[in-house]
Amino acid sequence: MRSDDEDRTTQARIRDVAIERFPKEGFAGTTVRAIAADAGVSPALVLHHFGSKKNLHRACDGYVVRMIGETKREAMRTGSYRQAGAIATTYQLFEPALRYLAWTLSTGTGTADRLFDDLLNDVTAQLVEGQETGLINEIHGDPRKQAAILVAMQLGGLILHEHLSRAMRVDMLTGEGLMASAPYTLQVFSGNLFDTGVIAQAKQAIEQPQTTGDTDQEANK
Repeated sequence: MRSDDEDRTTQARIRDVAIERFPKEGFAGTTVRAIAADAGVSPALVLHHFGSKKNLHRACDGYVVRMIGETKREAMRTGSYRQAGAIATTYQLFEPALRYLAWTLSTGTGTADRLFDDLLNDVTAQLVEGQETGLINEIHGDPRKQAAILVAMQLGGLILHEHLSRAMRVDMLTGEGLMASAPYTLQVFSGNLFDTGVIAQAKQAIEQPQTTGDTDQEANK
């Protein structure tokens, strides 16, 4: 009889193999038999744990979202996001998961839709937690919409990672790639890319139609 711990370890091994194989061979090209061989188990045991290849795909999605979310929360709690070495090491651990994300999000399937929504829910929660701890400034407006923009920006880089890697001359799904892009990413997120006067004018232009509309409504009362 296998213990619960052994079962969990076997499931994790199968899942990790699938996370590495799916991006390389695609969903149709990745066979249960190949996953089982890499994991050192029988195909029957893969199906015993996950039921089907489709369920295994979904399990990979859920794990990747949880792992990234939990790691980011831990970085916020401990302050390790301020340490370049810690960030690079974490990114190296993330590499298979990031390649998996880049692959599954580019498929345009219902799985990609669910994965985006799961990431959106998690990042929304992170923004709320970040405001409570003082890491993130107060968000004016809907935190979920702010999270949607952040997720789209981050995932866009993943989906276009091959083109971005050519432009940056480094594989963007590696720790080296992260460190090469970090100064430019920080400049964008810090608000230092555009002149503050330009930003203020753009904000005023966005808010102006709403203000004008409110005034017209008041005048017509």
